[in-house]
Amino acid sequence: MKLTDNTSSSLAGAQVSVRGLAESLHKLGNKVIISGRRKEHLDATTKANPGMDSVELDISDPANIAAVTKKLIANYPALNVLINNAGIMQIDDAAGKIDDQLLTSTVTTNLLGPIRLTSALIEHLKKQPRATIIYNTSALAFVPLALTAVYSSTKAALHSYVLSQRHKLNASSVSVLEISPPWVQTDLLNSKEEKRGPCR
Repeated sequence: MKLTDNTSSSLAGAQVSVRGLAESLHKLGNKVIISGRRKEHLDATTKANPGMDSVELDISDPANIAAVTKKLIANYPALNVLINNAGIMQIDDAAGKIDDQLLTSTVTTNLLGPIRLTSALIEHLKKQPRATIIYNTSALAFVPLALTAVYSSTKAALHSYVLSQRHKLNASSVSVLEISPPWVQTDLLNSKEEKRGPCR
């Protein structure tokens, strides 16, 4: 991926991890548009980075995805990079009853959201001379963490989707990249439990 002369849309761009990436791309002279649900976080990031734009986006709402992506394409016709970073991580119990709200929200945010968002932008990206789709999955896609089985499963499913999409877009102008960072204790998982290793 070329790191300059891009117009990048960064999903959940106000989160600490991807904010750093968004700011680095911005400093390289790229046009960066961050998105997320929390307007105060978006505003703080754009205020700290003049020239960076933001758009409110609820990744769990298909209608909102459709409306926001339509606006993105209209306002930023050169958009050629999409960074999928949405994710929620909650403790569950694969040996017991899984809370349905936890299950539904995790699958919707971590798996359906990035697929829906990319699907809404894919035809636009394919028209660009060069474009890149980046998915932030996790090392837990390969070696799951037992206390977050649903989260780990969504990342494994997203990894599988990335492989298929990369294969299908092989002859196009669109590159598909995957970032699989190791699991570390962050505010993504507000747990007072001792940190445990991945399951075996």
